[in-house]
Amino acid sequence: MDYILAVDLGGTKIYSALIGPGDLIVSRDVRPTEAELGQEQVLDNIISGIGAVTTADTIKDGRILGLGIGAPGPLDPWAGRVCFAPNLRWRDFCLRDVLQNRLGMPVFLENDANLAALGEYLYGAGQGNDNMVFITVSTGIGGGLILGGEIYDGAFGGAGEIGHISVVPDGPVCSCGNRGCLESMASGWAIKGQALELITAGQGGQILAVAGGEARDVGCPAIVQAAQRGDPEARSLLAAAGRYLGQAIGNIANLLNPSLFVIGGGVAAAAGRLLLEATEVSAEQRVFPALRSFLKIVPASLRARAGVLGAAAYARRQLAKQNMPQPN
Repeated sequence: MDYILAVDLGGTKIYSALIGPGDLIVSRDVRPTEAELGQEQVLDNIISGIGAVTTADTIKDGRILGLGIGAPGPLDPWAGRVCFAPNLRWRDFCLRDVLQNRLGMPVFLENDANLAALGEYLYGAGQGNDNMVFITVSTGIGGGLILGGEIYDGAFGGAGEIGHISVVPDGPVCSCGNRGCLESMASGWAIKGQALELITAGQGGQILAVAGGEARDVGCPAIVQAAQRGDPEARSLLAAAGRYLGQAIGNIANLLNPSLFVIGGGVAAAAGRLLLEATEVSAEQRVFPALRSFLKIVPASLRARAGVLGAAAYARRQLAKQNMPQPN
């Protein structure tokens, strides 16, 4: 019996899984990334997570063919190198080679959002849509492109950085250093910052109350909860984020004309229609009229599983390419 290892490496947690026949998750492990403790600690946590899902009980008489791993970008998937991952504090790090040396098996690295896109395309909300765009709205905003049924990396591995589409000229400074990026206007950290600005100005009382009266505890969970209770200020924050997201989607739809947009990530999942209703209206206003009837935006369905299922599928695809007969 053959297995694939899959790892979704994030800035705050590492999700490891052993994937068996039928693309079933045989075992899983979730643990903190601990990026603040340094690169070696993160690597040790990756190896420990892999060890936790590959016990004698889980593998039995099978063999592990390889590892697929998703990491924050931008990265070079062909060289297996993380170019710059601020949440991990990594720059120009050959993660694939390090893991291959430690594990003694083939390792395949891709952008984490691209792998989540592949997971949703193959197993989730994107099934049957060979040209789709996946957007994750979480602490930050990322994206993945599936074109012709394959991940589209671009010429240099940087395609799909949807969070850094400019939506507000001369807007707030983004984590990338530019101004007015979608991530600086509609991500989890952006929405939190906007709520704290309200509170500092003597507003946002219901949001603060949901957070227990402490500004330091204000975050997207409190904002979403206040919005669900009908607080107009919290609802306005989520609607504004949705409008910026729709603006970006409209631009992407005009450029690529995909059959589907899939919206995932923790913030999007928690906010639901409070975010997506404004997104749909804003996107439709910006899509070229002749293309409006094709615009379709749906929530992701796999949640945390999208990344590891996509990583396993990507590893299988790469292994199959390596084993294909070469032309004479």
